[in-house]
Amino acid sequence: MRPIMKIVASNGLAILLTIICVLPITAIFAYSLTAPLDNLFSNLGLWLRESRDWSLAAIDVELRFAKISFAVRSVLIAVGISCLYFWITNWLNSGLARAREQKSIGRQSAIIEAIQPWIFVGPALVLLTLFLVVPAFITLGISFQEANGDFTTNNYSFIWDPKALGYIQFRFAMRNSLMWLILVPTFCIIFGLAVAVLADSLKWGVVAKTFIFVPMAISFVGAAVIWRNIFAGGGIEAQQVINGFTPSYQTGLLKSLLGHPPSYNEPLYNLKFWGNFFLMWIMVWIKTGFAMVIFSAALRGVPKETVEAAIIDGANPWQLFFKIKLPQIYSTVVVVWTYMVTEVLKVFDIPYALSANDDDKLLLATMMEAAKNTWSIGGDAVDNLFASIAIMLMITVIPHMIFNAWRLRKEQKELGN
Repeated sequence: MRPIMKIVASNGLAILLTIICVLPITAIFAYSLTAPLDNLFSNLGLWLRESRDWSLAAIDVELRFAKISFAVRSVLIAVGISCLYFWITNWLNSGLARAREQKSIGRQSAIIEAIQPWIFVGPALVLLTLFLVVPAFITLGISFQEANGDFTTNNYSFIWDPKALGYIQFRFAMRNSLMWLILVPTFCIIFGLAVAVLADSLKWGVVAKTFIFVPMAISFVGAAVIWRNIFAGGGIEAQQVINGFTPSYQTGLLKSLLGHPPSYNEPLYNLKFWGNFFLMWIMVWIKTGFAMVIFSAALRGVPKETVEAAIIDGANPWQLFFKIKLPQIYSTVVVVWTYMVTEVLKVFDIPYALSANDDDKLLLATMMEAAKNTWSIGGDAVDNLFASIAIMLMITVIPHMIFNAWRLRKEQKELGN
């Protein structure tokens, strides 16, 4: 075993050194070789400006087309370097294994199988380390520093001081985020399951699924604008008529259906506390289609023999679903719930697009924006304060990460058994 491990280590080192030397040099050479394309694109932009009579300044057109060229070159070079990376590493691993173990095919396979997984996982680990782990530790260090670099805990004291504005907003953000984490995934799963089950029993179920899935193609900002017009309050707009001007009242669709008078001009999503539920509904409306598609596919995978046996035994539709189908798609429900929780933790667009930035509407993500505009502990220490907020946000994600790690490990053990 030890000789194989030594060979694996030497193979891995050879591959690592080759990557460190060959790929950067190749990338630099590719950028240098394709650099003239930026000038060609700039000239193309100037030609289009003259032929199409654009009003944009020549220097702006030249810069924009040069940036477009650089972006296209970067994407193509990145894809090429990625393909080259996997080809070189696989070729080196297989070639070095054959060169070292010419007579033993089994030992060759052992070396290749020991290194090959790291060839695919390696880039992801490097990127995670550089852009996640290292910045996280740097942020942690900054959160315990004052503006002059001295060690302090005042940044965290500001968040937890009951008399400080930071504590009030952080408390609201934690409360609202907890409500979102409980209600949004729950209702998305409930509605998604209901539609997936009911639509399959209808002839026009495919059409119904299509309409429910359509909101998935709409961005959070676009959905917020749509529902802003539905939740809008009343307003007064002067319109000209024959005998002069007369006020014309405009009310949001939902408020109109609820019978609210035009004078009640506060949008529903701005209501104290209750406005949070209207904001949640926007995300439920978007993500229900995703849950429906996943559950529909999972339910189709339930063995028909099991369902038929339950029907013969006299199971009614409720028992058929809750005791036969649902237990068999439990892992799918957990996956959808995990995805929804991740999406909720990142919610920023919906409240921001609706300007729902009151303290009682804050979420963990939008609290950073509020902190930038309203918090202050003097001087440059605000940046250190933001670092402490970022650490608190990261801590709230840790339980979710632990649960996912536990679930994956449990599934691997079940597959192993």
